[in-house]
Amino acid sequence: MAKSSSKSKQAYYAQYKLTRRWESNRKRKLLRTQKQQPNNKQIELALQSIGYRRKTPTTRMWSAQWVQTAMLFKRAQGRFDPQIMSNNQDAAKAALNKASLLPVKQKRVSEKDFFTIGTQLLHKQQ
Repeated sequence: MAKSSSKSKQAYYAQYKLTRRWESNRKRKLLRTQKQQPNNKQIELALQSIGYRRKTPTTRMWSAQWVQTAMLFKRAQGRFDPQIMSNNQDAAKAALNKASLLPVKQKRVSEKDFFTIGTQLLHKQQ
């Protein structure tokens, strides 16, 4: 489940970006490393081109629906192949076929687990 951040946290991140605090932090770390390693040429190059290195993600890999689907597969079969979530239809179908061919893991059934999907599948196969 996605969690929303508080207003103070959002304000902190906005201020961090606005004042370019990441730039001063990176410069400080690079200068500290340069003091420890004076012959390191990579630090000199990095000091010349300090840029914001983080990128905001544009797509979400695990939506709430996919988390529920993965949990359902995990309970029923004991494993979940992330290729099932692939945008490539052929890869997703292949992963689903592969998942359906794999044997369901056998486990001891307690009274609490008697009505779970995995237990019901086990009883139907036997």
